[in-house]
Amino acid sequence: MSSAFEFRPIVHDDIDEVVAAVCDAFTRYRAFAPADWEPPSPADEDRRLKESIGDPSFWGGLVRDGEALVGHATFIPAARHSFRPEQDDSSAHLLHLFVKPDYWGSGIAAQLLSNATHAATRRGFTAMRLFVAAGQARARGFYEREGSVAAGEPFEFGFGLPTVEYRRDLEPESRRLG
Repeated sequence: MSSAFEFRPIVHDDIDEVVAAVCDAFTRYRAFAPADWEPPSPADEDRRLKESIGDPSFWGGLVRDGEALVGHATFIPAARHSFRPEQDDSSAHLLHLFVKPDYWGSGIAAQLLSNATHAATRRGFTAMRLFVAAGQARARGFYEREGSVAAGEPFEFGFGLPTVEYRRDLEPESRRLG
């Protein structure tokens, strides 16, 4: 593993590689998903990312180790989320935060999350929410260590998996800098 990680915004040319990483990550959900569960299709993920990246309210960042994609994070305003939109404009919704297993425990996920929360704060958001599969214990532990709190009971998100909503307040930029 290199120490020369490159963090940068996601651009249109990254879509195929990011979609492949998302689909790969979702296949690992089979370890805790019901036997008949199917991950979202690559075509659906491709369509969603292409729609999102063209939206000026979308934010996406990725990290590379040389030529290899290590992970990425994305968010949109929670009011624009297609499932359970927020009623106000103060929250961002973390759509993705995926890191390849070889880099788990490296601090990359925490850095991607930090990049996303700082970007959300700069855009005026005061909170961030995300949805995590209830059976995804590693991810849930990560978000809890990073300051997110489960909000309510698990619900059906539409992918056939019980899902938990997590929330966290975002620190205003002026307090972080001062």
